[in-house]
Amino acid sequence: MALTWPASLRPSEMTWGIVNNGRAFTSTLSNAQQVVGYPGAYWQCTLTFGLLTRAQERELSSFLGKLDGMFGTFNMPAFTRRRTLSIGSLTVVSGNAQARSMVVAGAAPSSAIFSSGDYITVAGEMFEVTDPAASSAQGQVTVMLNKRIRKTLTAGAAVEYLNPYSEMRMTSDTWSMSVRPVVANGSYQFREAF
Repeated sequence: MALTWPASLRPSEMTWGIVNNGRAFTSTLSNAQQVVGYPGAYWQCTLTFGLLTRAQERELSSFLGKLDGMFGTFNMPAFTRRRTLSIGSLTVVSGNAQARSMVVAGAAPSSAIFSSGDYITVAGEMFEVTDPAASSAQGQVTVMLNKRIRKTLTAGAAVEYLNPYSEMRMTSDTWSMSVRPVVANGSYQFREAF
């Protein structure tokens, strides 16, 4: 079961992005390329904590200790992509494996629902909305996604859009932090767990 990220720990800097799963084949004769995209894209991030107080240092080191290196997982909040405006209790209507879109229901009818760059989470998997999306008269929305859906989504599954998160794990079994007389700092790398 994924742990919850401690709400009091906010990184001073964050590097966040996607690792796609593509392969390029280059001809030795003409240098022409063929590129093939495969499923399996995942989020990765580096969190940097520039100034940790003693209490924060203890909280972070104990949290990293609970993860047990790459073994444990946790729900990493999307610190900069939270929403404050509720648009209803959204649920999945359909989301097929390998698709780059899903249909959700429960939105206000005939309304703008998502903007490009919004994050949503379904069953621990986080996606970025790539195109603005509006609801139909029945309150359904087709949402275009930044990566393929890993496995078919369960109809009726909740869509988290107010506080999206990604289930993550450490990229290494080793971690450390620099500790000085009053403060500490460190940088840690994580990748999506699946």
